[in-house]
Amino acid sequence: MGQWNSTPSEIHEDEPFLLYKEQLQQERMMELQNQWLERTNAMEIAWSREFVRYYGAFCAVSTVGLCVGAFQRRRLVLLAPLVPLGCVLTYQLDQVYGTLRGRVRVEAERLMGSERAKLGPPGGHLTFQALEDIRKARPNALRAWPIPHDHPLRIQKNLPTPRLDAKDPDVSCGHFTK
Repeated sequence: MGQWNSTPSEIHEDEPFLLYKEQLQQERMMELQNQWLERTNAMEIAWSREFVRYYGAFCAVSTVGLCVGAFQRRRLVLLAPLVPLGCVLTYQLDQVYGTLRGRVRVEAERLMGSERAKLGPPGGHLTFQALEDIRKARPNALRAWPIPHDHPLRIQKNLPTPRLDAKDPDVSCGHFTK
């Protein structure tokens, strides 16, 4: 009573339903990831556009001030800072309102298609076995789990309750052995 026993034939009958549920779950996860990516990109673009407004105002004030100063003192050298300011403003405008993001996306797709070897992490992708080998090669690696009985950090059971007015930090903790 109250038990559900499945026979192998029942499992095979439920297989299409289970595959459908798994596919539905994966599609939902992919949609969630796509929505998250779109929202993140929208926030980046909005932040960049706000930054361009402030930076553009700074460049405009700087341009007016440098032009007035250069023509009053008759020294065109004072206009030199306008070159890097203009280059940075042009880059920012291209990134936010232009086609820079599209060009970067096209280049990324080209790299993924034709130069796949350049995309991997240095030393190749990690596997569980590689991580275990690295962990075991370290001199201070824990060799066994759980913590051995005589390990200095092993939690003791049935310890007396520590006094609240204890001055010694080792006594006030009361949870770990020394």
